[in-house]
Amino acid sequence: MAGVSRIPAYFSHSYWAEDRELNEHFWKLFWNEGFTFAVDPKTNPLSPTHLELMMDQSACFVGVVTHRHEERRYRASPFMVHEHDLALQARKPRLVFMETGVSAGFFPAADEQRIVFNRRQLPDADEVKPALARLAGRSGPAGGAARGLLGTVGLILPDDPAYRAAEPLIRRAVEDVGYRPRTISLEFEDLFEFLLAVDGCDFVVVDVASPHAVPWVFPELSGRFRPTLKLVHDPPDCRYVPQPSKLVSGAALRAAEPADRITVRWSHPEELADRVQDMVARFYQPRLEFETYEEGVGYFRSLGRAEGSIFLSNARGDDALAQRVGRSLELHNLSYFHYLRRNTIELGADWRSQLYANVAACRVFLPLISRHYWESEYCREEYDIAERLRADGRLVILPYFLGPGAARQVSFQGRAIGHLPEDEQVAVISRDVDNEFVERRRLEGRGITAGQRGAAAPAPAPGRRCDIALVTLLPEAHEALRRHLEASGAHTETALHGTGCAWLRTSIPAVGRSSAYEVVVAHPCGGRDGIGNAVAATIEEYQPETVVFVGACCAVAPDLVPGDVVISSRLHGYTYDELEQSCLPRPDRSHLAHEGVAALGESMRLNYAYWTEKVYERPPGGPRGTTPRVLVGPIASGDASVGGSGDPALRPVIGAWPGLAAVELGGGDAAGAVTQTRRGGRTHVSFSMACAVAGTATDGIRVDSARPEQEKAWKQYAADVAATLVLEAIRSAWPSPPRRDG
Repeated sequence: MAGVSRIPAYFSHSYWAEDRELNEHFWKLFWNEGFTFAVDPKTNPLSPTHLELMMDQSACFVGVVTHRHEERRYRASPFMVHEHDLALQARKPRLVFMETGVSAGFFPAADEQRIVFNRRQLPDADEVKPALARLAGRSGPAGGAARGLLGTVGLILPDDPAYRAAEPLIRRAVEDVGYRPRTISLEFEDLFEFLLAVDGCDFVVVDVASPHAVPWVFPELSGRFRPTLKLVHDPPDCRYVPQPSKLVSGAALRAAEPADRITVRWSHPEELADRVQDMVARFYQPRLEFETYEEGVGYFRSLGRAEGSIFLSNARGDDALAQRVGRSLELHNLSYFHYLRRNTIELGADWRSQLYANVAACRVFLPLISRHYWESEYCREEYDIAERLRADGRLVILPYFLGPGAARQVSFQGRAIGHLPEDEQVAVISRDVDNEFVERRRLEGRGITAGQRGAAAPAPAPGRRCDIALVTLLPEAHEALRRHLEASGAHTETALHGTGCAWLRTSIPAVGRSSAYEVVVAHPCGGRDGIGNAVAATIEEYQPETVVFVGACCAVAPDLVPGDVVISSRLHGYTYDELEQSCLPRPDRSHLAHEGVAALGESMRLNYAYWTEKVYERPPGGPRGTTPRVLVGPIASGDASVGGSGDPALRPVIGAWPGLAAVELGGGDAAGAVTQTRRGGRTHVSFSMACAVAGTATDGIRVDSARPEQEKAWKQYAADVAATLVLEAIRSAWPSPPRRDG
């Protein structure tokens, strides 16, 4: 059917390795009947607005819903339930293939819209051809915005001071990507005037939680299925509590994704502008709609490989080939870093320290080596870092030689591809990388890492993913966690990363769970980028669902006393300006914390108050007069350590966030590490922080009212309290089950 205009279908599918052949089977059936699929590759950060745009631009919906035993409510992926809900809301023609065992009630459809299958005997072309013909007959042309063109973005914002200040920045952020912003008037005589205005927009930016928002607007947009970028304003002065509309997300989406990826929450206009621009830039990227049958096959065969990213290294003269390789990696669902196409190093940052973190966070180093390569300072630096990490068993180097003499400084086997046409070069590199990650997945299933099979110096293996990563912000916090784990009799394994980050790995049994939580404790190396390097390396090695920073803090909220624990509701960042001798707020480093972990504050207070009995340390100077409390609030963490919240350097930070509860003491820049993680595309991980109070606001720079020589003792006490709370919360009340549970 070459040259035929194909019907673009939104394809909801499994990303699991065991479902690769199943996906490919249905792809072939649909391609042969004149359809093509549009998919949202899993490596891309989730954006509900982007999914709505994809659905709006599709002619129909096709789902292959596989059985998931571990999902007790749906017996299927919650994300697939959400995608099907979108198709219902958009009134798209649907055809859903459901594996036996799936809970049918969450996929309501007429018999002609639903086909039950058994993966041991998949339906053949003759069996499904009538259903595909009916779907084609019901499917009109692709709808929504003109495909491939950037149009108009509607703005419907509350009439309040916060949004009046933010609107010019929102407009600029939208325009910088290439869209044209347009305010949608709510002053009309007939409803059709409003409907025509919103129908002429690619998507609409709208607040979904403000008491100042016109209440009928978002329900009307939702019922009409207009794609929306949903904003939630958290006033810094807490003058009201935002109440998001129930139409924003269903239980299935909330089960599949953290809350901070469903809406854009903001407090300060500059913060909102940055986040809007990041989101809208994502919409600029064309959706992945297969143009050839082979392109679809390549995508589906890429699913199920071991997770990991690639560092693509090349000299400037080879940028054209590198960009084609990068496009191929994207098509094969592979995450990668490239200085031109995928550069996550912040503008103005020290590239050498950031470069080490980015190389260390990858599992494959892929240099395109030509005669220009060794002349580049950047390339030599990248290669030297990769060689050190390879010697530690932390990554694999796959070198490709683009011409004669290029291999002279490489001491191990590479592949010469300079004699091949560029198309074949790209194909060879893509095939080799795919094989590397397929083999890695196979070996990881046996508890073997690439480092163990081929590195000069073997390193301890992670073995399998973990549920929770605890990143310590102070040496005292790491020591406290280690001591508690040893005292409980937990078996621990140790490992060391090339960045200097040390890991403890353990299993923590949990009350009421059939499986233990797999937990990694990361002890960063010293230095300005120690925390960021540790977070990147830990996520790459262990793929935790949640990262919790553990440390000590100085109190800002007046009711906090030493020994109380603050669990973050939000993380705020700051940077220290040496010229001004002041800590400058960074709204672009402000992040909503894991809401489930924040809810532990109330749960531990009401149901598990006995956790305080397991604290080893005692306050300096004698027994504590009161029992440690658990509070929830915003915590600031920047790149400079502080001696107390009375430090004059902190005044801009405290002034910028009036509701701030505490400031992390160690200067670990945890908020900056979260920002770096998000910019690197790792949006599936949720973050939180638990810090116990070691000091309170005083007239001077000191901890509590203790003598300066007691400062270390207060940190040690606070770190022990925080470590005790976190470990007992995992054992008793963690908000999500272990991955292996059920």
